[in-house]
Amino acid sequence: MKKSSTIRVAIFLAILVLMSVLSYIIPGSGNLKMFLTMWVPGIAAILTMLLTGLHLKRLGWRIHLKWIAVGWLLPVAYGAVAYGIIWLTGLGGVPSDTFLERARFTMGMTSENDLLIIISAFFFISLLNLIPNMLLVLGEEIGWRGFLVPELNKMTSFTKTAIFSGLIWFCWHLPGILSGNYGTEGTPLWYQVSCFGLMVISGSFMLAWLRIRSRSVWPAVVFHAVHNGLIQHFFTRLTSDTGNTEYFIGEFGIVLAIVSAGFAAYFIKKSSRKKAEVSENINLEKISV
Repeated sequence: MKKSSTIRVAIFLAILVLMSVLSYIIPGSGNLKMFLTMWVPGIAAILTMLLTGLHLKRLGWRIHLKWIAVGWLLPVAYGAVAYGIIWLTGLGGVPSDTFLERARFTMGMTSENDLLIIISAFFFISLLNLIPNMLLVLGEEIGWRGFLVPELNKMTSFTKTAIFSGLIWFCWHLPGILSGNYGTEGTPLWYQVSCFGLMVISGSFMLAWLRIRSRSVWPAVVFHAVHNGLIQHFFTRLTSDTGNTEYFIGEFGIVLAIVSAGFAAYFIKKSSRKKAEVSENINLEKISV
C-alpha cells in the first residue's frame, strides 16, 4: 500500500509540475486562464488515478452536512478572530467607506445603517456566492485534499501529511506570487511569501483533518471557497488603513498567518488525542481477547 501510494504521489507531482509550467508559458490572460490554472491540480489527480487504476470515487464525493457546516464555520472563525485583533488593536480600522459604498451598489441596498450593510455583505459573500466560489476552488481541492492527502496519509502520520501537502500547495502558488500575478502592495516580497507560506501550511492542517475525518472532499471545498470569499472580499476590504495596515491584513499579512497557526496547533493536538484513543482501544481489545 505504501509503495503504490508513493508511486501515485510521484506520478501526480510529475504531471502537476508539467501542467503547471505549461499553464504559465501558454499565452493568454484573464479569468479563463486563471480558472484553467486552478484546475491543474485536479486534472493531475484525475490523470494519475486513471493511469494507476485508482477509482475516482476515492476522491470522496459523499455529502455530509455536518462536516460541510464545519468546513464553512472554520474560516469564519479564524477570520473573525484575526480581524477582531486587527480592529481592536488599531492595526486596521473598520469599516472602510469604500467597502460600504461598493457593498450598497453590488447588493442594490440604499439603507444608511452601516451594520445592516456589513451583515448583508457577509451573508452575500459567504452564502449566496458560495457555489461560484466552490467551482473556482474545486479543481485545487480535488488535487490537494481529494487525492494527495489520502495518499500521503497512507504513507505517514497526520502531521507529516498536513505539512507535506501544505508545502506542495504553497510551492504551487509560489511562481504566481514571485511573478507578481497576485500579492499585495507596500510590503517586501520576502514578507509576503513568509506570511502566505505560514498561513497555507497552517490551513493545510485544518483541511487535512476535515478530509480525513469526513472522508469527503466537499468540506474542504466549502472551507477553501469561504476562506477566499471572506478573507479576500469581506474582512480585508472592510478594513481601512491606519498606517502600515498592509503588514497585518489579508493572506500576505502576519495576523491571519499567526491565528491560522494557532488553529493548526489545536488540530494537531486533536489528531494526537484521537490517535491515542484508537491505540488505547486496540490495546483493550487485545487484553480482552
